[in-house]
Amino acid sequence: MQTPFSVILIHGHGVDASIWDSIHADLALDHPVLKPDVARLTSHATIEAYAEELNARLQAASINDVVLVGHSMGGYIALAFAERYPTQVRGLVLYHSTAYADDEDRKAQRRQLIETMRTQGGAQFIEKQLPKMVAPDYPAEKVQELIDRYRDLPTDALIAGMEAIAGRPDRTNILRDAPFPILLVLGKEDQLIPLEKTKKLAELSDRIRVALIDNAGHLSMVEQPEASQTILRDFVKPL
Repeated sequence: MQTPFSVILIHGHGVDASIWDSIHADLALDHPVLKPDVARLTSHATIEAYAEELNARLQAASINDVVLVGHSMGGYIALAFAERYPTQVRGLVLYHSTAYADDEDRKAQRRQLIETMRTQGGAQFIEKQLPKMVAPDYPAEKVQELIDRYRDLPTDALIAGMEAIAGRPDRTNILRDAPFPILLVLGKEDQLIPLEKTKKLAELSDRIRVALIDNAGHLSMVEQPEASQTILRDFVKPL
């Protein structure tokens, strides 16, 4: 008999745990689902610190067996958690995320974004970033709804998250050596995660599968919730 486990939905940068609202209830029909919110934390300087935060919250809830679903920055947190606590991980989903580190050009771009946020505030960052997080033809009024929802995230928290992202190491070894199944969920119109490069991660291990979502950018959980639900439930069901 399989032991019970919880599904942990870890949101990305520039949004909060509410980004999962459109698929949370469906997933919760089969397993306990948690949506830890780290969008307002200002004290963590590294991805590893966010992973330790996640572990502390899970231990406080007596949760020791998990399937991690990490969106974007949440994927980086999930990888760091899996590196430190592999025996607690039943499965891992990199959801519009990657195991590669930033190259120097990308790090420089992030440093510039950090400086801009320090001078102009986080709201302007959200206004510019959210349209890039969806497919180009996603309705403008829905993009604006997302902007309005997240424009008040604390600037200091956005900066802390961006600094942690920029400093993260390459963790392709975690995917290569993982004893648990891994799923890469990719939006075919993702403007932030390079599709073809990320797909190549599946070559690291026969435990890695790829699921592509049509008409979706970096936020398929809101762009294509039904497809997202199906993909995640199909991954979780046999674990």
